[in-house]
Amino acid sequence: MKTKPEALLFDMDGTLTDARQPITNEVIESLRGVAAGIEKHLVTGSDMRKIEEQIPKELLLELFSCVYACNGTAVYNCDIDMDDENLPIEPELIHKVTLVDHYSEADINHIINVLLRTAADTHTKVKTGTFVEWRDSQINFSVIGRNCSLDQREDYVKWDKKSGERKKIIDHLREEFRGWGLSFRLGGQISIDVTREGWDKSYAFENMRQTPDQCIFFGDKICPDGNDLDIAMKCSSYHNIDSPADIILKLQEYK
Repeated sequence: MKTKPEALLFDMDGTLTDARQPITNEVIESLRGVAAGIEKHLVTGSDMRKIEEQIPKELLLELFSCVYACNGTAVYNCDIDMDDENLPIEPELIHKVTLVDHYSEADINHIINVLLRTAADTHTKVKTGTFVEWRDSQINFSVIGRNCSLDQREDYVKWDKKSGERKKIIDHLREEFRGWGLSFRLGGQISIDVTREGWDKSYAFENMRQTPDQCIFFGDKICPDGNDLDIAMKCSSYHNIDSPADIILKLQEYK
């Protein structure tokens, strides 16, 4: 290992886990093997409910110092005193901001209506439902729908790579909402993250003990319009991850 970083920052879907799948024992052991003195933070677009579907709260408390959910707009402290009977044994919410602090109900309804019309106008063969998911500081938009099966998800990933559908939708939405102060980024395999400008994953540094130059980031969407790009570019270094198997190899450097 070169100069030891102060912290390692991890995306979740496509990095620590396969999309919407639980973390594996192999990845857990790799995280446990990170050298003492290096903090580990989870920085993801998912909200805590979805995070705990893939990484149970007991593991969050064991493996991470902080969880930065919804791109860091909801921050959970995981450095909990497990011996204090007066404290709940779960990550502690210490910071939260939401879209309703900055946009009216009418504006938010308009944004959602445009997203739904956009989904209706796409050429995606399968539409399964839950096209829009509200995450307080973020709207997660999927033209195939988050109810899709694993096979349907994989088919859409192939279609999106071939057609560039999500990137075309992002270009359309940026034009539609010019001047609104909104950000549109590729999220995971099948969705687009809609949030305020500046509320990308690098927002996590607003409430982190470490500065960007002390951190190394691991993510699978470090690409133009990817939701890992902004935070990766601010860190001292980063690793573009292909799969959870890839991160097991990359973490060997930090034992």
